Amino acid sequence: MSAAGVTRRDDGLALRTLRVGVHPEALVIHLGTDVVVRTPARPDHHEGNVVDLLAPPEADEVAVRLEGVRRLMEPIGVRSLHLRYELPVGADAVTDVAEGARAAQLTAAGCRVTDLEVLALSPDELPSSAPQPPADVTIERLVGPDGGVIDERRWYAASVLDRYAHGDDVTAWRAWDDAWGAWDRERIAALARLRRAEVWLASRHGMPVASLTMVDDLDGLIVIDRIITHPAHRRRGIARALLGAALTTLHGAASLDRITLTVAADAPIGALGRAMGFTPVADVRDWSRPGEDAPSAG
Repeated sequence: MSAAGVTRRDDGLALRTLRVGVHPEALVIHLGTDVVVRTPARPDHHEGNVVDLLAPPEADEVAVRLEGVRRLMEPIGVRSLHLRYELPVGADAVTDVAEGARAAQLTAAGCRVTDLEVLALSPDELPSSAPQPPADVTIERLVGPDGGVIDERRWYAASVLDRYAHGDDVTAWRAWDDAWGAWDRERIAALARLRRAEVWLASRHGMPVASLTMVDDLDGLIVIDRIITHPAHRRRGIARALLGAALTTLHGAASLDRITLTVAADAPIGALGRAMGFTPVADVRDWSRPGEDAPSAG
């Protein structure tokens, strides 16, 4: 939120958002001002083995922090380094002197960065009604991963659409799909069995064309984990209708404090989120350094 040019950052919300959808098997450990996520079952899982720094390190602390990440992850077989921290909304990572010095040290250490933005919506700002989808599109909330045969097929169809988050070309996801597609489907299914996730599906002429996954941390935060539309069915208002349908069901939800959405820089989903009332709360700098023999998948 900003007024008279002053920006207030909601400390920790962005990093908390990124952790809500981790696999239930992951270990989430609070160490001082850091939050460590470790997934021993998948040491090669990039998103499942990360250290969130609740305060950006000073430039002269970078080497020590990277060594700390290595010491935390190496015992479970993790070969890459991954850490994240927040910056205030709209902070210019290029011109900010402290961030520039910090980034220079991380880059020199072999890390590469992905910039993310976290958007939030308060319960008071939920839409009163959902935008109508195209006439030939139907939207439904799936029962879960353990329903009848038809339910199972729809659940699988919705989860398979997630491969398009990795690119529109088949070759963009074929190499990792068998291992990572199955793992990711199990992640959502496991969260759904705990009543922490639900999936929405949009179908056109009976063919699944878009899906939305919503995850609940059971502590006041609901995260739109992802919205995926098949490349051949984009720019028709389907994602907007899907998001609106999911959001309208949250009216009156007990103890709901915030709904959040994470977007990459310039991603179309960011414009959709803003159009639906979401506003930025923080930027996240996501730094990673693959191990020398670490696989590229995941």
